[in-house]
Amino acid sequence: MKKYGSMTAFIIVVFLIQINFFPAINLIRTSPNLLIIIIAGYGLAYGQKEGMAAGVIGGVLMDSIFGKIAGYYALPYLYIGFICGYFRKYLNNDNYIIPAVLCGLSDLFMGLYIFVFSFALRNRINLPFYMVQIIIPEMIYTIIISLILFRIQIIVNKKIDIWVKRRGSSIEKKINQ
Repeated sequence: MKKYGSMTAFIIVVFLIQINFFPAINLIRTSPNLLIIIIAGYGLAYGQKEGMAAGVIGGVLMDSIFGKIAGYYALPYLYIGFICGYFRKYLNNDNYIIPAVLCGLSDLFMGLYIFVFSFALRNRINLPFYMVQIIIPEMIYTIIISLILFRIQIIVNKKIDIWVKRRGSSIEKKINQ
């Protein structure tokens, strides 16, 4: 329970940074998708169940601010967490290639999802423009930021795991007395 509480708090902080800070430093007319990085990170660190939980939490936050339809962001983020959780067995804390590639592919998936359901279904079909101007720059920016943020997330996750284990062992001692 404490793991999900700390996961929720961490995702909320990253979400607030994403919607408040990164639009202000608009380097290449786009901003990275920090939620994808965090969701992929939880999936890679803890597995599919936690990746899906992080996806739902991040998606509900996005839906509450930007979504016009309930679940518009929650569903693709859930899938991203699930798929990234599948690759947990290939993760090595010293290897940042797998998380960066998964973050890039997840951002590409999310960009295409938004294109299809926000533009293409309304007969605004200009995929090459959308790819060059929005999807690819955001994907590159997300990959670069993921190399930094994933390291921070590993450190935070280790500290939280230590705290949860320490807290759990102290509760077990109290129960056994």
